Amino acid sequence: MKLFSRVEIVQRHGALIIFVIGIFLLLPCIWCETSITGQDEYWLSFRTPMETMEHGGWFTPWVNGEPRLKKPPLLYWAILLSYKLLGINLFAARIWGVLAGAGLAACSTLLYRELFKKSGILAGLITLATISVAIEGRRAMLDLPLAFFTAMAVFFAIKWGKSGRSGWIFLAAFSLGLSFLVKGPVGIILFAVASASALSVFRKWQFFSSNWVQVFLASVLVLAVSLPWPITMVYQWPSFLEVIDSEVAARGIGTLHMGSPFSTLGGAFGLVFPWSLILLAALIRSIYRAKEDTGRRDLWLSTWFFGCVIPFFFIRSFARYMTPLIPAATVLCAHWLEQVKGAWKTDLLGISMSLMALISVFFCLFFIWFGHGVPMAVISLMAVALMLWLTFSKSDVTMVAGSVALLFCLIMGGLYPNLGVNAMPPDLDEIVGSRPVAAYNSSQPSMLSIRLKRSAMRVRSFAEEDLRRLKDFDGFVFVRGSDVKGFEALAEKLGIHVLKVGQFKTFYSRQAWIRFAREDATAEDWKAAVQQRSLTDLRPTICYYRVRPDHKMKRDL
Repeated sequence: MKLFSRVEIVQRHGALIIFVIGIFLLLPCIWCETSITGQDEYWLSFRTPMETMEHGGWFTPWVNGEPRLKKPPLLYWAILLSYKLLGINLFAARIWGVLAGAGLAACSTLLYRELFKKSGILAGLITLATISVAIEGRRAMLDLPLAFFTAMAVFFAIKWGKSGRSGWIFLAAFSLGLSFLVKGPVGIILFAVASASALSVFRKWQFFSSNWVQVFLASVLVLAVSLPWPITMVYQWPSFLEVIDSEVAARGIGTLHMGSPFSTLGGAFGLVFPWSLILLAALIRSIYRAKEDTGRRDLWLSTWFFGCVIPFFFIRSFARYMTPLIPAATVLCAHWLEQVKGAWKTDLLGISMSLMALISVFFCLFFIWFGHGVPMAVISLMAVALMLWLTFSKSDVTMVAGSVALLFCLIMGGLYPNLGVNAMPPDLDEIVGSRPVAAYNSSQPSMLSIRLKRSAMRVRSFAEEDLRRLKDFDGFVFVRGSDVKGFEALAEKLGIHVLKVGQFKTFYSRQAWIRFAREDATAEDWKAAVQQRSLTDLRPTICYYRVRPDHKMKRDL
């Protein structure tokens, strides 16, 4: 009886269990300046709510001294709220990524339970055990919230398709409206792909047409949630439509890009690493079993997956833009793992976990060799051993998925921050004080805004052609070591008084979180670093200067 009651609890509350586990796994070290980040996070997500708050409003987001019109504001509003409640800090900004990642995993659990009448715990754990959720769930970015709201819309639509109750389709519409407020029409497009696939595979077109009144009212609700903000922006800022047109042009929407089908497919499969081979096998199996009852559900998941990939053949994008397809992929993987028996499953699972182990061991040995985070590296190696033991002892695949999720937590949330990427001197905010700050020809140091708790109204980025504005600047300018000579020469040419106050060495992310060494580092530099077991010479240098206008300098003299 006790065993039965426990199983019943898991069946009934599987999504809640996964949500709590997701928070536990994604939360560690999100408050650290050296945690995983990227330029869109520290230069937009952190600073936009700060500057919006400094402007005294909230409806129009601001960044770099101008309205932030390229993206809808829902995430910025959420971070603004947490800044006001918790103060301006990394935890307040990134907690929404944690909640979105845990929520997406819970949604995968709900989708699996709705489709296959089982707990869905495995689907939720696999979602948490993908590299994309392990990374994006620790950052304040748009992609995971978009994926969460889109996936919830799909789940509610499935509930509506089974019951015909209007409440479910209205919940789906509300979720879609929120997805629009996160990242524009992308979520609606991907939801339409999933819905059209479901209507075709499950032959629900008659049900859809017979309930056209509910569909119409739900569409009105989507518009009611989505449109007030862009309409207001058009009224307040006449340039809004031009900004949107330029954003569309920058993405190259509608044009097939050379090599994009293969790179896009690779990116889609890479999102669910280390489950990529399992996903491929599940996709192939869904085609062969399309006529069976459960096979039709697999076929729908496959068409949902590929249908979400195809639009990105015609858009210049990063792989993380395809995050909304993760639930389709992870639910499909979970069903394949629970249904397939024998050597085929054992071999693919063994290969997948061996690849995960190989990369993880290399990562851990890198840290041990250079003496960074050695205790955490050893713990991570123990987690690798546990994952392999569970895999090759043919333990429950749910335990294997859980061990992978734990390993990602240890590496991304525990080990990586020890590398010191984006680290700054602890007293830097005291040196700068309340004076204005600028970053010359770059966005470095990346965590300066969040450390100083103020954004573009005081923290500005000057490109070389804008340097003349420094004539009226009274504050500090941060310059990368590679730009020092150019900065000093231009300052002298323009008659700007600058005084070098100090410098420090630090890694910083360049496009990808794994690229952190200085840009001009050669193979010989890396070889020397390995021989010396020191990464010091690979750290870029950042110098900071005290800049004062001519009239203030003359007055002091």
